[in-house]
Amino acid sequence: MVEVPDPRAQHTGRHGGDSAQRRSPFRDFCPRFAKGKLVPIVLITESLLRHSTVADGRLLRDRMLSGFCVRMNARKRTFRVATSVGGKQFRMNLGYWPLMTVEEARAQAMEVLAQCRRGERPARPSAPVALPTLRAAYLAYCTDKGIKPASQKRYESLFRTHFGDWLDRPVADLGLPEFIEHCHAFAQTKGAALVELARGVVGALIRYVNALHGTALASPFTKLAAVGLLPDRAQPRARVLQESDLPAWRAAVDKLGAVQRDYLYLVLYTGLRRDEARELRREQIDLTTGVLSVPTTKNGKPHSLPITGAMRQVLERRCTGLEPDGELFAGVAAGHLSKMVARAGGPKFMLHDLRKLVATVGERLGVGDATLRRILNHTPPKADVLHRHYVSLGVVDVHDALTRIQMEVRRDLER
Repeated sequence: MVEVPDPRAQHTGRHGGDSAQRRSPFRDFCPRFAKGKLVPIVLITESLLRHSTVADGRLLRDRMLSGFCVRMNARKRTFRVATSVGGKQFRMNLGYWPLMTVEEARAQAMEVLAQCRRGERPARPSAPVALPTLRAAYLAYCTDKGIKPASQKRYESLFRTHFGDWLDRPVADLGLPEFIEHCHAFAQTKGAALVELARGVVGALIRYVNALHGTALASPFTKLAAVGLLPDRAQPRARVLQESDLPAWRAAVDKLGAVQRDYLYLVLYTGLRRDEARELRREQIDLTTGVLSVPTTKNGKPHSLPITGAMRQVLERRCTGLEPDGELFAGVAAGHLSKMVARAGGPKFMLHDLRKLVATVGERLGVGDATLRRILNHTPPKADVLHRHYVSLGVVDVHDALTRIQMEVRRDLER
């Protein structure tokens, strides 16, 4: 890390060796420190800004171009021109790193300083901004936001299928009337769930572009919604699998392969989301302490559950002989399991039904909302400050409730 010396550092002695050692790097890195002044002079480079840990608001002046400087705040690095015009101080912010590179800022500073030397008081330079294409913008968005590969693949499919003509056009074109017309036609001809997906992705992407490039684009879907030209929001799917269907469901599941059978039972016992269970690895299962861990989840919060007796039977079978990075359910096509159960004579169901069953059984048994949210890894509403910021339940706190739910589910399976 590059650390700019603190001009406020106190020396232990006026002529002592320690003081001399402290002054030496000041002279090498910031010559003006040796003269007792507080503004360090350095060569402003990309490497300096990338590796510096300075975040106290101090100003660094450029050794190459007098009057060009950068202010080092905790949240941003601001390029500035600090000089005088006609005997009066002149200050101008040029932009922020890394949205503006050092070379771009230095080039703008040279133009501003040339005007100052001629005695002119310059206005803020307005360099044309080259905006990315829609394709480049959503790829950058996915990278910067850490979007999961599965979600990124879904977004790419959406853009490729329904917004393909716009992919290689600048994002500024998203503000054109013809793009609004395209979104209007899309909203009138597609299902509510697909329209909601497009509305969310396009809106998030436009907010990202506005923040990053200083544009003021508005989402067409927001405009369409304001005048009532969007379909009603998609309603949650009703649960297909009922408690009374569980005996027939169990009979069909027991005809499947061992790996598929164990996967379905684990989801039924834990309420884990489809991919959370499908991607479990041996290193996430601690049979000694009795904890199952899921580091990557839909809401971004790591999840963990106690390993109960019902879960242990499944997990011990699947963990036998696996390396730490080995998948418990390698080869399972989770999206096809409902069809496999149907072919084996079982009732129709969706994998998410198993998660809903855990919530339903928990509610029927009187399990509290906070405990159910902890079991299912649900985030409380933003207005629920108590459960968002104060109530924090651990693995031990939900062990008894999860065991009760599993016992009730197993009774329903055997009826």
